[in-house]
Amino acid sequence: MRSRFADTFNHDADARDYDADVSNEVDPIRAGYAALLDWTARSARIGQRDDVLELGAGTGNLTRLLLPARRIVAVDVSDAMLEIARGKVTGPIEWVRNDLLEFFDHRADRFDRFVSTYAIHHLVHDEKAALFQRIRDAARPGARAVFGDLMFATARERDAAVERYRKTLPDVAEAIEAEFFWLIDEAVGELERLGFVVSTHRFSDLSWGILATLD
Repeated sequence: MRSRFADTFNHDADARDYDADVSNEVDPIRAGYAALLDWTARSARIGQRDDVLELGAGTGNLTRLLLPARRIVAVDVSDAMLEIARGKVTGPIEWVRNDLLEFFDHRADRFDRFVSTYAIHHLVHDEKAALFQRIRDAARPGARAVFGDLMFATARERDAAVERYRKTLPDVAEAIEAEFFWLIDEAVGELERLGFVVSTHRFSDLSWGILATLD
């Protein structure tokens, strides 16, 4: 199953400038970026015996925080992003060019930890639910899944933000409407239905973290 907009959100053309872009935390889309990545890595509680799946590795900014994992499988749809990541991060890492959903169609690996930052907002609602199911199926007992991304608590909050930014920063409003920012109430419901214990943490107006554990 390949996600519907995998080719639309292939960031090959943006790869060269990506790291400079995400460092501009004045931009509401990027606000909280560094703190969110740090929280994601810490919340995953990765040990030396853990196998880790990173979904949407990009240029490796989170990947380099995931050691000392025993093994990291880092997946991204962009060749150009992964090329940069390979030059930045060394260790027991398998770099995989693939769509976040399609990856699971060809692999039967099991993992102790799942992490993803700023990638799953490219999936529509049904695809997010399908991804959660695939993560659950690939999870070993006691697994932890940590997601940091662009999110809203509810659809009402998303709609209010669009109207607010339309008056002040129309580019941000357009980004919210063009992509598929998480709705936390829906995501938490899906994860809890699959047996995860879920908590959330807010980093900025647009960014949140979700921790889902199998106890």
